[in-house]
Amino acid sequence: MTKPGIFAELKGILQDFKFLVQNGEFPILRRQGEKDPGDLDLEWKDSWSWSSIGSKKETSMPGIQMRIPPKKEDRNFSCKLCSDRLSAVRHFIIRGRKKILVLHYTGETISGKESYVKTSPLKIFRTNEAEDVFDRMIQKVFGFTMKEFYFQEFPGCLFSQDRSNEEDWKRRAQNCKVQVQETIQEEGILGIILLGAAATLYFGKEEALKQMGKTLEFQPGIPMVVLRSPEAILAAEQKRKSSKSDSSEFQEAKKKEIEVKESILSQLGIFHQEIKEKI
Repeated sequence: MTKPGIFAELKGILQDFKFLVQNGEFPILRRQGEKDPGDLDLEWKDSWSWSSIGSKKETSMPGIQMRIPPKKEDRNFSCKLCSDRLSAVRHFIIRGRKKILVLHYTGETISGKESYVKTSPLKIFRTNEAEDVFDRMIQKVFGFTMKEFYFQEFPGCLFSQDRSNEEDWKRRAQNCKVQVQETIQEEGILGIILLGAAATLYFGKEEALKQMGKTLEFQPGIPMVVLRSPEAILAAEQKRKSSKSDSSEFQEAKKKEIEVKESILSQLGIFHQEIKEKI
């Protein structure tokens, strides 16, 4: 192999390696009995400050600054825009290679339901089934896996769903646009997919229904398509599966399932045509 060929192959290997590192797609080797780091419950408390980290001896040493800044991907932990937040969503951003940002929300919004807390850095949606159905749709339209995209929680924090109304959620989503705009600028994002619950929290329920399926602009020059969540597809599938195959309910559920899937694929296709030259 020629030198240029070797360098080109080495460059490709390093790019792939960087992508794997960013997405944490390596098994963590640990001793028997040790807990998986992804299962540890870590929560930043507002009473803590970065300047207080370390021993008294370290912080009292003249001329040496012991302050440890938060990682860029953990910036929502230090966000103070919403005083009523409970905690930041762990692993709230997952980076990809294609400059498309998927905005979604895994926090709980329905009063009375048990809160969901994401613990794994590899988890995007709440269930493997939701990730699988979304991945299949992305591959069908774009020709590559959904893990090539960027994913970000929107809003980026957890709140008490039992003490929240629609206006509270809209205010939080508007505040969290700051986090999205930082990601757009830092990562060179070219387009946005706004999914399900995140769209409802951002627009409000009625307005979200009106905007569903449309391609808007999140900000000038950044197109955004508003889509139903993969959980909506799973709900349609489950309704069909729970109905008897010879019943009218089965036929109605099957028709609804097909309509939901075809609608999302069509809307993704339009969005893809608009941004495919850029990515």
